[in-house]
Amino acid sequence: MNTWICKTTVAALALSLLAACEEGQGGAFLQGLDTGAAPPKAIALSQANMAFGAVTLVAPKGFCIDKTSLRQNFALMSRCEALGALSAGANAPVGILTASFSAASATIPSPSETAAAFGLNTVTDPVVSDRSVTFRANGRAPAKGLSETHWRGTARVGSQMMGLALHGPSGGRAIGAEGRAILDQMISSLAADG
Repeated sequence: MNTWICKTTVAALALSLLAACEEGQGGAFLQGLDTGAAPPKAIALSQANMAFGAVTLVAPKGFCIDKTSLRQNFALMSRCEALGALSAGANAPVGILTASFSAASATIPSPSETAAAFGLNTVTDPVVSDRSVTFRANGRAPAKGLSETHWRGTARVGSQMMGLALHGPSGGRAIGAEGRAILDQMISSLAADG
């Protein structure tokens, strides 16, 4: 039974991210990554209510939430300066961070289950706890100029399961050890609320 619940959660997270892509969320932002210019009508937020108020998503230090990407179950974040908040993104690595939410299940998907759900390979550096999982993997990059290697995380936050993906350029800080620290920071801040 736990396996079915776990697969259901992974499938729900996958569908949330796929729906976000199909609806074009963050599309203008992703196209502007090459130039470093803020997308048209970008509004940078430091936090947002998600999952109909069940979770307050707080962007990690130096990152802001792109208000135009927000849905109840999805948010896209990047360096604040990429979203027009020039002074807020100092020293943050270049990259994009997505967060998606679905109803929590009894178990957190393992790195291999998450990798299978998203078509990822070469899973490395897994860290598993009773509340979260983080790992690095390879998969299709969401935009030109970003590495296929990226960080993934899943965490139980109150009644919700949060899925995270952090992408950065090849050789960039976001795909190194600093990337995991960013996911850990987000998970810790949300776990304290949940």
